[in-house]
Amino acid sequence: MNIKRRLTLKFVLQLAIAGTVVLLIAGITLFWMLQRFVEISITRNFATVGLEQLVDSSWIGKDGIQFTPSLLEQVKKNQGWLQSIDENGHVVSAYNSPDDVPRQYGPGELIAYWTGVQPFPYELAVWIQQKNGKLYTLVYGAPNRLDPVLKQVREGSFPVADKQLVLPGALAGEISAAHAFIQLIDSTGMELVSYNKPNALPSQYTVQDLTLRTLYSERYGYRMKTSYDEQTGRTWLVGESNDRWATNSGKKPLIPEEAEVLLIGSGFMFAVLLTLFILLSLWQAHRFGAPMLHMLVWLDSIGNAVYQEPVDRRGLDPSRTPTGKWRRRYRVFAEVMVSIEKLSATLQRDQAMREQSENWREEWIVGITHDLKTPLSSITGYAHLLAEPAYDWSQEEVRKFSATMLDKSAHMDMLINDLAMTYRLKAGILPLETMEVELNAWLEQTLVQAAADPAYGKQRIVFHAAQKDVRTRLYTPWLERVVNNLTANSLLHNPSDTVLTVSLLASEDGGRITIQFADDGDGMDEATVSRLFERYYRGTDTASTSNGSGLGMAISKGLIEAMGGRIAVETKLGEGTIIRLIWN
Repeated sequence: MNIKRRLTLKFVLQLAIAGTVVLLIAGITLFWMLQRFVEISITRNFATVGLEQLVDSSWIGKDGIQFTPSLLEQVKKNQGWLQSIDENGHVVSAYNSPDDVPRQYGPGELIAYWTGVQPFPYELAVWIQQKNGKLYTLVYGAPNRLDPVLKQVREGSFPVADKQLVLPGALAGEISAAHAFIQLIDSTGMELVSYNKPNALPSQYTVQDLTLRTLYSERYGYRMKTSYDEQTGRTWLVGESNDRWATNSGKKPLIPEEAEVLLIGSGFMFAVLLTLFILLSLWQAHRFGAPMLHMLVWLDSIGNAVYQEPVDRRGLDPSRTPTGKWRRRYRVFAEVMVSIEKLSATLQRDQAMREQSENWREEWIVGITHDLKTPLSSITGYAHLLAEPAYDWSQEEVRKFSATMLDKSAHMDMLINDLAMTYRLKAGILPLETMEVELNAWLEQTLVQAAADPAYGKQRIVFHAAQKDVRTRLYTPWLERVVNNLTANSLLHNPSDTVLTVSLLASEDGGRITIQFADDGDGMDEATVSRLFERYYRGTDTASTSNGSGLGMAISKGLIEAMGGRIAVETKLGEGTIIRLIWN
């Protein structure tokens, strides 16, 4: 898998995981908020919401029906009680049940208490449901604070001061303890007098408004009971708040409970998501940012000619383990890291080669300068001798001096031509005009001419022709120069008894032609072979002759490649050398 697919897969997977976590956090927050809303609803109106929750969460145990402890605790906080009765009216189980509550109900007794036909000190809520094949009846009771107050204000007569009822101390204390309020409205719904009325309640009611507030008290926050007087058309209203603050501390919170839940839930989700985003950003920076920054630093170092991979503060390689394996966060960028390593190694090697070539060039310049100055000094010296009027040279001496000057001039010309040829080959020149030649005859004649050089000695060149004529198109002046260079190298840089064997080989179809130069001399070591075709390299055997320019093998390789061939070397120290010129 390439780096593009790996990065795509990584980012898609991370976004999917992050999205899943966000949805999970949002789901948990929403679930918590719903639970809190249910708890608020249960607290405010346990008779309607709480009983249903009790039945839905109940289970059948060894001792009969069992309820959730948290809901039972809520019953106690509401100062209520709970009974479970069977089909015969017997109380099967009870929780927080007062002593004045019956332990058995007759068929009509529970209905009388529930509907208010029979006086009862508690308000009742009844829930009947079948569970596991049995019919269960739950009776929930809570202190009835409103009916006694309503009865007293309806039957009593109280003075009024500034539209406020003046109640006796006992009744006023009872109303204050219950955090209740009283209103008296006329036939049009206009308030006549009140006592302890909250500011949230209106001073005038319509028929619909009073009906809705009485039937759906949980919507408006206040439970109300009414008593209508047919003779006067007036209506007494007695009510209390549904909120827990009203029955506990009496102080209203700054914000409603529902808004508080929304704020807490939203704040929690925002804080968790922000933390998750920060952690994910830090993780992304560690996972992807650090490797990318490391690669950029490395590339910047390469631009400043520092090719080693940057290390951390401890001097360790940050991208690899001590065993040499990629660290986890660098694996996705392995291809890029390998490419940078190769680039760094290549540039470092090229720099070393440039420095080495520069050194070789300087050494070559020193050597070639010496090689040019030596024959030039001879030429200058003989010229001064010939021009000296004090001497009268014989004709034989003049010829001798002239021959020496010509020889030194030819040597200088050879050095200058070699230098010019290397730069021409570097510029990519091509042969002027190829010609068809039969290599057997041509090569034999060229070797005969080369063997005539007195410096080589006699019978040191052996030629093996191909079994049949080998015809090809080549630029023979270049090939002749290559043959002379290889012959000179074999015979001048080896012991005097070294024999050079030149063989011409051709495939049956004539598609492959090979000219092989094999000598039985000293051979070369690996260092010499690696530098054999480099310009300015003059080898280690410089004592055997001073006629070399250090460019011969480089020129030979360039000429062969310019004619479409290649050159190969096989050698081993002490076992001779084989050089092949190959055309496919």
